[in-house]
Amino acid sequence: MKHLSLIITILLTLFIFTMSLINGTQSSELSSGFTLQIKNLLDAVFVNNSIEIDTLHRVVRKGAHIFEYFVLGLSYYLTAKYWKLSILKVLFIGLVTATVDEIIQSFTPDRVISAMDIFIYDFIGFALGFGLMILLFNQTKNISPYKTLTMLESNKISSKKAYRYLYDEKIDFTNRAHFVKLRIIVPGEVGVNRFLKVLFFVPLPLGIIRFGLKFAKIDNQNIPISKEQIIELITNKGIEIKVDAADNTKVFIKTI
Repeated sequence: MKHLSLIITILLTLFIFTMSLINGTQSSELSSGFTLQIKNLLDAVFVNNSIEIDTLHRVVRKGAHIFEYFVLGLSYYLTAKYWKLSILKVLFIGLVTATVDEIIQSFTPDRVISAMDIFIYDFIGFALGFGLMILLFNQTKNISPYKTLTMLESNKISSKKAYRYLYDEKIDFTNRAHFVKLRIIVPGEVGVNRFLKVLFFVPLPLGIIRFGLKFAKIDNQNIPISKEQIIELITNKGIEIKVDAADNTKVFIKTI
């Protein structure tokens, strides 16, 4: 499924790009034929309706943008799940895909690039499809491993479902840390501790910490890892570090 999900996503992306290579005249003919069918259907159902063919044609063309990116967004859920992509990264890929799609159109005869198509129709369609899958399937089961194995042993659930309960993880908004929560406790210094608590009440952006570490001096004899390894470590989300200094000062670091 891991490679299949990626292949489907790539094929859908290539299909969208291929549609953008069709010149304006041919593209208009394709959508006009579909629009005419819808118009005839509406006339048959709603007698004397006031919908103009040109208005309906514009709706169909913009609707096509939304639909194809909606389907692409659906496929990206499985791709994100199996390839460990974060929600933020997938949304960024969707925006880049929509932008490249419009750039391709700018080189196609009788077609132009449109920022509105990128942000209003393409990206919104993509976000709706991907968001729908997140709402429907990106939920963890609050079932303990013991209960899962018990249900498996009594044949209440299949081995496939048990595996999903045990090992499936939610797709997170981001896989990397962006802030650092810092807490420093100096023994016997009540006023200083209050000041430090207020000073570091708001989590610090990770960029500031990484920038400061570049100029910090690391005692390699007491700290067994390099400065580069420390920077790499704190970029991971959910890391908790407790430092007990020689003077009993305690430092707590948590990446979020």
